Amino acid sequence: MRVAWLLLVLVPACSHPIDEAISPDAESAKSPSSGASSSSPAAAPSPAPPAAAAEVDARFAPLIASAFRDYKAWGRVDDELRWAPWLCRMPLPGRARMSAAEDGGHARKLYSVFARHRDRYPLLPGEAPMSQPVGQVLVKESYHPELVDGKEVPEFPSHLPSASGSASGAPDHFDPYVRGGDRVYRASRFAGAYVVLKVAPETPGTDAGWVYGTVTPEGEVTSAGRVASCMGCHESARHERVFGIATAPQP
Repeated sequence: MRVAWLLLVLVPACSHPIDEAISPDAESAKSPSSGASSSSPAAAPSPAPPAAAAEVDARFAPLIASAFRDYKAWGRVDDELRWAPWLCRMPLPGRARMSAAEDGGHARKLYSVFARHRDRYPLLPGEAPMSQPVGQVLVKESYHPELVDGKEVPEFPSHLPSASGSASGAPDHFDPYVRGGDRVYRASRFAGAYVVLKVAPETPGTDAGWVYGTVTPEGEVTSAGRVASCMGCHESARHERVFGIATAPQP
């Protein structure tokens, strides 16, 4: 999805449940991202549920849960500390961003994005449309915004405890402060996660291969599959169902 990085650490695609668990048939398990052979066993999925069914498709809920369990290891898409050391300055941390939505569920929401295949996540404004591989997974952390005094913002905010409540309490290369006009907000408590992932496009019950889901801070999957509220927005995304974000300008 963009600028290449050095020593990018990814979970091996051949062993990841998203690559293994859902294929429309045994032959489709031989996708480039999964690395599975045509002889690998793959059970055909059950028929897609009716449109009126609840928005938790039991076939996809385990994939959403797996993504939520694993995503911290992938890194924030805009964290330069994981890039090759070519910048003539200190690498910028991943930073909290404020949703541009003025109403609805995403209005003025603070968030940060993680991607399993970080090299396929678009970061540059105006970047040409980028296809996404089967096995791509995006997790958007959402935070409760806290209004703070701008004078209280530390000089080096990227070495604060993780706003997402890491169990280890280890420092996170993350700037949780966002300026909106003359106000400063801090990404405080973790509010939950939004997950978007891609399986084989012909998989029944998906949005051309895309699956959406939401997860509570405690890890409970509250939606999974063709989530209407997510689909209605992501169908207009430039990079298949991925919007991308703009990074800070280079000095």
